[in-house]
Amino acid sequence: MFPKSLFFALVFLLSTLSFQTAKGQTLPPDELVHDLMNQISQDSLLKHIQILEDAGGTRSRISFTPGKDSAAAYLYDTFKSMPGLSAVWLDTFYVEYAHPPYDTVPQVNVVAKIEGALFPDSYYVIGGHYDTTSDRDDDWGHMGAHWQTIEAPGANDNGTGVAAVLEIARVLSDPENRFQPDYTLVFVAFGVEERIPQGLRQQNSLVSHVGSRHMAQTASANNDDVLGMISIDMVGYNDHYDYTALVTHEPSNQFESVKFAMEFYQANEDYDVDLIMNDPPFASGSYSDHDTFADEGYPAILMIEAAPPWRNTVKEGFSPHLYLANPYYHKITDTWERINMGLVRKVTRLNLATIASFGGQAVETDAYFADLQTPDAAGEIILSGNYPNPFNPVTRINFELPHSAHVSLAIFDITGSRIATLVDQNLSAGKHSIPFDAAGGRNLSSGIYLYRLESGTFSATGKMTLVK
Repeated sequence: MFPKSLFFALVFLLSTLSFQTAKGQTLPPDELVHDLMNQISQDSLLKHIQILEDAGGTRSRISFTPGKDSAAAYLYDTFKSMPGLSAVWLDTFYVEYAHPPYDTVPQVNVVAKIEGALFPDSYYVIGGHYDTTSDRDDDWGHMGAHWQTIEAPGANDNGTGVAAVLEIARVLSDPENRFQPDYTLVFVAFGVEERIPQGLRQQNSLVSHVGSRHMAQTASANNDDVLGMISIDMVGYNDHYDYTALVTHEPSNQFESVKFAMEFYQANEDYDVDLIMNDPPFASGSYSDHDTFADEGYPAILMIEAAPPWRNTVKEGFSPHLYLANPYYHKITDTWERINMGLVRKVTRLNLATIASFGGQAVETDAYFADLQTPDAAGEIILSGNYPNPFNPVTRINFELPHSAHVSLAIFDITGSRIATLVDQNLSAGKHSIPFDAAGGRNLSSGIYLYRLESGTFSATGKMTLVK
């Protein structure tokens, strides 16, 4: 049995070891995420929002307008300016139920990615729509008659969400940060989320969420392994409180979406983001791009300033005016001056922290276990950690073997007592992902647990956190 004294030593090392980052800072493990969070720039967020609001001088990003095309070009160029991204492309689709000739006018999602090092074919989607509407404004006209000339600046809805996506991509792809995700991260600015004007729709059609539906259905048709999708949509209106809400959707996979939402809810506490949030099991709704991914069976959530945005929000222990209905929603008055930029920055920091914690790790993490593992003389065994972490009740421990070998993988509590043996057999070369179910009749309490991988002369230990 693995000696308890050595386990205590491992726990001590896990809590005290630090990393030397590419920028010369020495940081303990959690501070790596904090370092990335602190690079989120409020000035950069505001710049994106203002440029999107201006929309090439048109002040409208309504679908089928020149301003929408200007915004797409800006988003593409901004992604292309980030040297650490693996790829940037335009995902073209058409609005099938629009009246001719609009049904043949190409629309685009603007997409970028950071390819995962270990599991490149499994990915997370971080998105927000860049189109706008002013369909609640007095000047909209009957059936949207003035859609080609009305202003629709959409600073909050959804310049804020798109700015967050751009800023997260910038920080995580910055080569100086040496962030290396295990899984691929896909960043998307979705087109045609808002309903197109009534006068452009074929009878009895709503025609919204078109860009995300195209992407979600394509992913499903290709049997893509989408691990989770978050839509960041309308996250900046609140004069008094830094409040944001998590929303799921109701198809059969809602439980998986709630678990996915819990990652963000927990990260708010773990990384001291200091947002006020709604409590689990969260709200449910279909009023953003998350619903199209949920409809295809993928875990998908929405982060929005309230759930839904047009209702006042109360929460026990806070003023009944925690959130007052946004009077600028879908109007020409949705401009950057009415945005709480401090709130937008916090929401961006929360999303980055969560994505960084479950999407991968900094390269320096290899040094983290340097004193805890003995290299395999015949090749390199890679213990890449567990996902999700924190978890409840199931997580998967991932590792890669350079050749077939006898492997032992066991779980211990922090006293060194063995809880479970997950593997004790010969395994083939390649990547392995072993599930651990903390339920399974074990009645484990919340806290830190250790897993130990051994094969020949190789041994490595990692930690994981069970949160109930």
